[in-house]
Amino acid sequence: MHLEGSIGPELAMQLATRRGVELPGASEGVEGLRAAYRYANFQDFIRLYVAISRCLCEAEDFADAVAGVAHAAADEGVRYAEYTFTPMTHVARGVDPERMLEGLAQGRARARAEHGVEIGWVFDVVRSFPDQGMPTVELMLRARAMGEAVVGLGVGGPEGPQWPAAALVPVFARAKAEGFAALPHAGEQDGPASVAAAIDEFGADRIGHGVRVVEEPALLARVAELGIPLELCPSSNLVLGFYPDLAAHPLAALDAAGVKWSINSDDPPLFGTTLTNEYLRCARHYGWDAHRIHAIARAAVEHSYLQASTANEICSAQDDWLRAQLERA
Repeated sequence: MHLEGSIGPELAMQLATRRGVELPGASEGVEGLRAAYRYANFQDFIRLYVAISRCLCEAEDFADAVAGVAHAAADEGVRYAEYTFTPMTHVARGVDPERMLEGLAQGRARARAEHGVEIGWVFDVVRSFPDQGMPTVELMLRARAMGEAVVGLGVGGPEGPQWPAAALVPVFARAKAEGFAALPHAGEQDGPASVAAAIDEFGADRIGHGVRVVEEPALLARVAELGIPLELCPSSNLVLGFYPDLAAHPLAALDAAGVKWSINSDDPPLFGTTLTNEYLRCARHYGWDAHRIHAIARAAVEHSYLQASTANEICSAQDDWLRAQLERA
């Protein structure tokens, strides 16, 4: 999930009112804003995403945002979440980086204490602003020195040949040298070449989306052989118009090819979904039984950067869930 994109309409309204930010449709109240959480294309989505991001200015805003999205995640039964966060987007518009990091730390502590949700951070860079790459790594190091669980570096935003991966190669090399995982988005708006670049130039350890790798069989086989997990977000792909429905979605083809993957919700309120809905929707369409759902949930743990002790606790809870399902059957 993206932190900024996981902020629901009610919380967004509170933050916007606090900071005097005008959000689309908000003049008609929360319901007007809720209606704006529907759009026809990626550009409309980005406009709303950026507007919500402008509501985050001081430490308390970031803390409230983190605690708020953790509350929603806890309602879904989530025990651990890795949130992608784009720090330089905020710093570039004048947010004090120390206050921003302080707010993230406060919010993460509240998420644990108030909602029982552990958080790992993936700091990312917008692909069209490669100059923000090295400053992002510096912020990752500062956050880690504060005791924050920063697990990896990502890259998001627009994909295409006009934003070549070469500009970010030194950034990912530096991040990996500092012990961070490479967790780029790729193969969503752009085709298989984007996935190949994520692997060959960024040293990807896990890939956000990656669905268009199915368009090149040799690369698909390579991703499967390397065991690089994909973060699949079906509703996100459908809402943004990359595929018309689940019947056209590549999930089944990826699975048949032996690719590792997990189910994720990306920007849940912006895509009108929840993690639970993603599981239910896919289970109905693909005919998953309890064993299959359990295996997919387990894959999410295995592909994460969660500490072993908490991972074991979550796996045990998943096993309890499976036993309960089988006893009911």
